Amino acid sequence: MEQENNNEFTPTAFDLETQNRNIQILKTVIPYLSPSRQKNFAVMVKFLELRNAVSIFESPPASMSICSSDDPGERNIALLNDLKKFCTPAQQESIDMLLGAFSMFSFGDTNPI
Repeated sequence: MEQENNNEFTPTAFDLETQNRNIQILKTVIPYLSPSRQKNFAVMVKFLELRNAVSIFESPPASMSICSSDDPGERNIALLNDLKKFCTPAQQESIDMLLGAFSMFSFGDTNPI
């Protein structure tokens, strides 16, 4: 049976835009607070992250639109390749098979009739 390491954290473009050093410092403090204060403090930290998330859509940074493409096929392939970073080896293999299928279909679409 395949084991997954759920403790690994690879930040996404969205994470990089919604988190900062101050939020990381606040998150570090949570385990050192008394149990009665941890919940409220953790909720406050999540609220700050939510506020950052809302604010980035007021004037989206380039990192949030860099993956946008007018071609849906190209966008889907880029999305699957990005998702692979967060997947187990078995899931990555499934994505690779799907990408191979996309490649075969798109190759057929580029040949002139």
